[in-house]
Parts: sequence; C-alpha cells; structure tokens
Amino acid sequence: MGHKKQRALARSLVYELTGKKIRHSKTGRPLLGRSMDISISHKNDLVGVGIVPLPYRIGIDIEHLKVDLNNRLFIGPVITDKEVVFLKKLCSDNNLSISSGIAVFWSIKESFFKCLDYDLKPGKISILNISKSGAVWICFSEEIKNLIVRRRLAFVSSKVVFADGYSYSETIMKERFFLRSSLLL
Repeated sequence: MGHKKQRALARSLVYELTGKKIRHSKTGRPLLGRSMDISISHKNDLVGVGIVPLPYRIGIDIEHLKVDLNNRLFIGPVITDKEVVFLKKLCSDNNLSISSGIAVFWSIKESFFKCLDYDLKPGKISILNISKSGAVWICFSEEIKNLIVRRRLAFVSSKVVFADGYSYSETIMKERFFLRSSLLL
C-alpha cells in the first residue's frame, strides 16, 4: 500500500472514530481539535492511530521486524553504547536478530520523539530495559530532560508490543500546566 493510500485510510479511520478531520501543525504533527491528541504510523499494509484526551500527548510507531539492516550503521548514532548489552539480551530473550532488535529500539525512539514533537535524535535517549509486559525504561540526555521541562511536559509511559512480525510502540506524556491548574481549583 502506498503512502497516499495509507494517509487516506488513516484520515478515514480517524473521522470514523471521532467525527473530526485531521489537520497538521507547522512541524507536521497531526492535530485533532482542542480536546484530543493523535499520532499516526504506517508500515506496509498496516495503519495505526493513537488517540488520547488532552492534557495527554501520544506518539506511536510501527516497524516491521523482518528487516535486514547494516547493523554497524546504527550502533552509535541510533543505539548508544549504554544500550548495546541490553539490545543483545533483548534479541536473545525474544529470538530476534540484531536487525530486528534495532527496529524495536527505533520504533520506541520514534514514538518518543513523535510524542515530544521534536526532530528524531535517537542517540539522545537510551533504552535501559523492557519488561515482560512491554513497559520501557528510558534514560534521557540532559538536552532531552531540559526540552521536556521547557515544554512543560511530564513523561508518563512508553510501551512496546511484538505481534505478527511487527513492533508496535507508544509513548505518553502529560502537559504539566494542567496538573498545576487542577491543584489550584
């Protein structure tokens, strides 16, 4: 399925679920009115849509696990030195190739940066662990910590699920000013 068909399918699905049309911010982030946040991902014949009520923000990503990558190109820029040991353990524990493990890490990082609405800088976060339930532990660089604070966000969760040869990841953050204003009421 081509990108145009995937986008049309996503627009149709969102309209069917919410009755609203997708708009886009200056950065290209999809927008869905003032009461919901949305993220869209597509890979091959799959289209995924994540919707959360404000003040939450969401980023999702889908990656195919049957990939053949030049792994050396990803170690360093995408997979940090801190992550290499865990990458190998993840692959061993889940019977994944190193290329598939890199696709999982990429998916998690892609969903994180979509949620943050920031250019993808995969080396600026490190994945430290993924629980059996799919919860992801992430270490943020100082640059990303400062950006989260400046944007008045709080990291809520990051999850990943493997199914049918794909990695599905989701990151949720919450706008902090909503927390403060509700405490003042």
